[in-house]
Amino acid sequence: MRVRLANPPVGLVAKYTKKERDFFSDYARTVLGLVSRPEVRILLEKLINIEGIRSNSLVDLRVMMFPAMPLNGRPWNVLHGSYNHDSSQISLYPLKLSREWIRKIGYELFKIQVGDLSDDARRLFREIQVSSLSTLVHEVLHVKFGDSGMSRFVEEAIVRKLEKKYVREWKMELENLLVS
Repeated sequence: MRVRLANPPVGLVAKYTKKERDFFSDYARTVLGLVSRPEVRILLEKLINIEGIRSNSLVDLRVMMFPAMPLNGRPWNVLHGSYNHDSSQISLYPLKLSREWIRKIGYELFKIQVGDLSDDARRLFREIQVSSLSTLVHEVLHVKFGDSGMSRFVEEAIVRKLEKKYVREWKMELENLLVS
């Protein structure tokens, strides 16, 4: 699996203020650092082996810089990741956070030492970490079922059940990496 930071289109970058761009850039680099850690790579390899996940080509894992745009009729916070079977590409998106919060105080979240963060900021930092790992597990499990011919509804139910199981294990294994 190739892991990289996605390069956002110029038009999308222009929609955000400097503080928002800096925040999401720091967010993406934090997630990239987490999913690139040897401990995470080992657990990912273990998941792939246990589940017998195979892909015809190298999976491209993109850490996206900005939140996904909502699909028609969907709330803003629904999409945290996606898997494109045709291009063998997984995309991890940041959580949707209030732009006002980012501009007022959030822009400093990744600039402050973890030990100096407020309790609320520490909870959010951990939520970002766990959400990123959970989304990674979820989308990697979709790779397994890419050619299965199952209905999306059935596949999603199976993936969610497996995701819950593996994320519980990952949280215990990675406790020393996660902010508490």
